[in-house]
Amino acid sequence: MSDPREVASRTDAGGKPWGLWPTVGFGVLIFVLWLAVQGIVGAILAGRGAKGSDVFARGWIVAWAAIISAPLVVGASVLLARVRKGISVAAYLGHAWPRAPQALRWSLILLGLLVASDSLSLALGRSVAPESMIPMYRTPGSLPLLLIGLVVAAPLAEEYFFRGFLFAGFLESRLGPIGAIALTALAWASLHIQYDLYGMATVAALGVLLGLIRWRTGSLWLCALLHGLNNAVASVEILFVLSRR
Repeated sequence: MSDPREVASRTDAGGKPWGLWPTVGFGVLIFVLWLAVQGIVGAILAGRGAKGSDVFARGWIVAWAAIISAPLVVGASVLLARVRKGISVAAYLGHAWPRAPQALRWSLILLGLLVASDSLSLALGRSVAPESMIPMYRTPGSLPLLLIGLVVAAPLAEEYFFRGFLFAGFLESRLGPIGAIALTALAWASLHIQYDLYGMATVAALGVLLGLIRWRTGSLWLCALLHGLNNAVASVEILFVLSRR
């Protein structure tokens, strides 16, 4: 079996992903459209006069915003990869399955990071459940729907954008793997403005791990699966904290 990194870097005719600045430009466009769609969905579902902070404290609205906006992000990433000449969508975005030992190893590393992060939070007197996330789980509307939004739709959209489209363009630029991993991690952390600085730092640390996984395995699928696993663990922790209150 070929190395997934070779699969991820192979092109159809020697082509490469979009360069650094086109990647940044297209990325900003996708990001703005992404936020706009989520804002519109939130405004429609919440009704007129609702404030943004109130809208996205409601779990069912967050779920629908994530579910409805995800196809836009995935579709835009695939479209931009498809129109780039000389490289297949699969090679561009990392549509490669890792070998089972690789998947197991990175899964264990992720779980180790989660244990370390929770241990540090408890040592600092912080809850393992971010307070900003609690209101969403108090008003989920439908808990299964909320979990689909946060464990399936959001990870898929975010990985396609950050570790898929952006990562590929950054990796092939002068930034190289270190710059691609660092920039996508920081950009991803900046998306989570509902957290405090400590929370955003933990998101950035996870982003570094996911970027490393993307680089070492060439697999966007593994990044999406582990991102979903992380969110599933976080959901269980939040529900546990709520049950104790």
